[in-house]
Amino acid sequence: MKIFADKNILAVQSNFSCHGDLHFFDGRSVKKEDLIEADALLVRSITPIDEALLGGTTIRFVGTATSGIDHVDTAYLRDAGIHFVDAKGSNANAVVDYCFTVLAFAALHRNFSFGGCKVGIIGAGAVGGLFAAKLDELAVEVRCYDPFLAATGVGGREYHSLDAVLECDVVSLHVPLTTAGLHPTENLLSERELAGLKKNAILINACRGCVVNEFALKSLLSTRDDVVTAFDVWADEPTIDSSLAQSVDIATPHIAGYSKEAKSNATKLLARAFEQHFSLGADADPEVAEEGSDLVAVENASEKLMQWSTLLAAFPLGELSDDFKQQVSSGAGAKAFDSFRQKLLQRREFLSRSLRTESYSAAHQEQLSVLGFHFK
Repeated sequence: MKIFADKNILAVQSNFSCHGDLHFFDGRSVKKEDLIEADALLVRSITPIDEALLGGTTIRFVGTATSGIDHVDTAYLRDAGIHFVDAKGSNANAVVDYCFTVLAFAALHRNFSFGGCKVGIIGAGAVGGLFAAKLDELAVEVRCYDPFLAATGVGGREYHSLDAVLECDVVSLHVPLTTAGLHPTENLLSERELAGLKKNAILINACRGCVVNEFALKSLLSTRDDVVTAFDVWADEPTIDSSLAQSVDIATPHIAGYSKEAKSNATKLLARAFEQHFSLGADADPEVAEEGSDLVAVENASEKLMQWSTLLAAFPLGELSDDFKQQVSSGAGAKAFDSFRQKLLQRREFLSRSLRTESYSAAHQEQLSVLGFHFK
């Protein structure tokens, strides 16, 4: 069996080489002629999967190590009889860590107050649902907009209108990118919706770039400096609008879901699906090497803001954003996009980070434990 895999999928060799002849490719430059005799294809979000790439090949299985699937023509795969699997939910915890770190940045740099705030979540699936659940544990009021879950009653919570969610202090986007159907998400937030954001609102987009109309966003930010914006996704990745990147408070290159744990989860999901599809009968769980918990040290932080300083020590989002903005401004944005993502594969989630018990109040320990930190 010939298996072709993106070279940057974590631990793909140790999990798939035992099943056949494993070949690696660059996800941005793979061509049809590379895959003519392939049986299986393993990709990331940077590789468009459609008839132009797969037509005329012998591929029978496609797996994407991502939660989003807007890069995949699922209708073509279905019609062509090609089995398809994704890694939906594998990066949920990593993305939620990113969102809480944005709130930490806003608390330390923009006077955001967590107490008494309302958080609006657009899309309450694997990522949005986990974010909402952790906010519930922290006794924060949450409003979720998800017409699909609302119609089925799944999720065990009350759902709200989009306008009601946009009235919140924090608005966080967690939907797939869709262009058709009852509730398409392309340009879901445009001029009208963005104009409705309340004063000093925080807007987080860690799903897909085209969910927010970038022209409307630039217009908003040209007239309002009160809105705090954190954008991890962009309309024309990896080439992004430099002026927009400079205008938002936090700009990152699609790395919210990038962590060792998330990539480990994705590889395990693909390996299990692959073994099941080809009836390989694997008994043991797929193996992905993971390090133990490491200690986070926080220095020169006030006791009042200790929990927020801890998040930024564990995940220095502000520094990462400043570095990325500088690269984009210098004209190296497209190149930096991939190099930053490669470096972030070493990021550890909060659930793999430890803190010194004596450094935190009981209240802060309780909050940080909800986010996944361990205390020693």
